[in-house]
Amino acid sequence: MDVSTTASSSIVGKLLEEISWEKARDYRAGGQGRENVLTAEVLVGLDFLPRTDFLGAVVRSAHGADVSRLVLAAESEDVRMHFLPGDIRLGSGARNAQVVVQPDAIFETPNTYTLVEAKRIRYSAFQPEQLAREYVALMSNAGSANPILLLLGVAPPVRVKGAGHLEIAETVGRFLGPVLERVGDEALPAESELMERIPEVFCWISWQELDECMSRAANTYAVAHPSGEAAVRRIAAFVRNAIAWHA
Repeated sequence: MDVSTTASSSIVGKLLEEISWEKARDYRAGGQGRENVLTAEVLVGLDFLPRTDFLGAVVRSAHGADVSRLVLAAESEDVRMHFLPGDIRLGSGARNAQVVVQPDAIFETPNTYTLVEAKRIRYSAFQPEQLAREYVALMSNAGSANPILLLLGVAPPVRVKGAGHLEIAETVGRFLGPVLERVGDEALPAESELMERIPEVFCWISWQELDECMSRAANTYAVAHPSGEAAVRRIAAFVRNAIAWHA
């Protein structure tokens, strides 16, 4: 794997780096409706809120990948977040790779490796090969950790460009063979095994479900210090406001 690195690894720094490659005027409205801005605002909040009660709760509220997802939730305090980590290049040669994946985030814990793909709240669709590519990238880099592909802000059937709404296994199955052929990584499991493992790897949570999860967590969280409790509620409100504003 070849992941690009930059001077700043903060979520805000990574967002600014991404904006520098795009048209700045697209962000004149504060980035409203922009996928990367929404994802950054949500992950900033989840990064700083008490992990077990908020990030862990979000992961537990997701659907699919039940075994690995609960391991991730249990290890939420140890999550290392990498927002917009750069290109993951798969294939023969780092610079001439035939398959390039750009995940929205990567979560790493002692026993899990999660590739996060987020979608904006307004109309959005997956590219035809996108989920197959991300699946292969995940399985190529998870090593001995439990692999998880978390779809943030979507629920199956997912919208796929040019193909309408498809179940996850259907859209992955349409393109997995050609992607594997181009990557040519003999260390990867066979296509048939990868297809069988989809239910244990893919999970998802809608933005509405995430918002409701944040509300429940904020309303039940309590600490001995009133100022600390107020700070937690403000950050949770920041996340919820971001979801409402980008809707």
